Amino acid sequence: MAATRQGLLLESIQRLLRRGATARVQHLLEKTRTEDIAHLLPGLTVRDRRSVFDLLPSAETQALVLAEADRSFTQELIEPLPLQRIVEVLRALDTDDVADILRALPDEKAEPLLAALHAQESGLVEEILGYGPETAGGIMSADYFALNRDTTVTDAIRTLQERGEELDMAFYIYVINEHGHLVGVVSLRQLVTSKPDRRLSEVMEPEVISVTTDADQEDVASIVARYNFLAVPVVDENNRLRGIVTVDDIIDVIKDEATEDILKLAGAGEQLAPEAPARDHLRMRYPWLIASCISGFLAAFILEPFIGALGAFLGSFVPIVAGMAGNVGIQSSTIIVRGLATGAVDTTRSGAVVRREVLVGLALGVGYGLIVGTGAALVAWLQSDGRPPLEIVYAGLAVGLSLTASMLIAATVGAVIPLACFRFGLDPAVATGPFVTSSLDVIGLLSYFGIAVALAMALGLHG
Repeated sequence: MAATRQGLLLESIQRLLRRGATARVQHLLEKTRTEDIAHLLPGLTVRDRRSVFDLLPSAETQALVLAEADRSFTQELIEPLPLQRIVEVLRALDTDDVADILRALPDEKAEPLLAALHAQESGLVEEILGYGPETAGGIMSADYFALNRDTTVTDAIRTLQERGEELDMAFYIYVINEHGHLVGVVSLRQLVTSKPDRRLSEVMEPEVISVTTDADQEDVASIVARYNFLAVPVVDENNRLRGIVTVDDIIDVIKDEATEDILKLAGAGEQLAPEAPARDHLRMRYPWLIASCISGFLAAFILEPFIGALGAFLGSFVPIVAGMAGNVGIQSSTIIVRGLATGAVDTTRSGAVVRREVLVGLALGVGYGLIVGTGAALVAWLQSDGRPPLEIVYAGLAVGLSLTASMLIAATVGAVIPLACFRFGLDPAVATGPFVTSSLDVIGLLSYFGIAVALAMALGLHG
């Protein structure tokens, strides 16, 4: 239903813009949620995106759309606006969103905007910009609610009511001491159900789960997911409260990290802007195929002498053996990579993880080896033309045992490579996609024809 409504909205705006009915477009935008406006921007041309953004009724509305829109559109949307209007838009945003937008702009455009902001605003934004974009400090918001531990519940509620309009994400009251150190946290529920004359130090939770400014954003996401927090406090090396990371930012982190891992597993590099030209996609994807190209040459080099020695019949089963082994390898590697990313895979027990995947690979190999091996023997029998029964049995055994071995090896390689990469500080997703499949092409062929030759020699068959 939501997708249908979004599609109708996009078609209506496109049609009205073609007709030049800007007043009707503006009226339609006024009745549409800013999240939906941001979501339809990728479906519009550059010209139409700018028209829609210019027709938004206020700087606050433009700010909300800009905060939700893909960062690849940031520059094209705000570039035509006068400096003062851009500053108005930025002032309507939270500090973390301002920092994200300035990061998306070239330095020569970001610096005048930062200078035009008030000293207090620019100071907070500069602090966030000083941290890495994928760290807790880089995604934190400076719009948090903190009070001294000696504050009474009554005073805390009064202060919260006075500052309520300033804070969009007042999920918790963070309790600090006179030096600004984080010493506790109080939920809104705990605050309103406590006796008015009690101090925050008496009702707070003293064991605060926090992250440091240099913590990786994936670690922050794991903490929020594990404890079901709506926000997590960010502290510096001296435990002074610097900001908070809210659940809406964590959702973006999870989405971005999952997208990044999927693209790396597929060997497609990083995510590009929706309208990135073909040359950028070519530049991003071309290097990842080098490993596959090299493995293809090695596979052809391995395949050629065996085809002559064992005949075309066994060669015709290479695609099914290689394909099924490759699928098992990708399954294993994907499970391990995702488990490492979410914390579901305990790296201290990597041996148990590998053993599990080996057992799964063996079970799959035996099951499908019986099926495919029987099928190969049946095909050999149907095409026998007087072929001795031993050769028919040999065809089934060669294909079945080779498939079993290949799937076993694939599951092992698919589990070991990501764990090894993680152990040596490399990104498991980068190495897994192209390198697992490429190595399995070579290893799979070697095991296939190695078993076929050994079995032929054992049975006294030649050719």
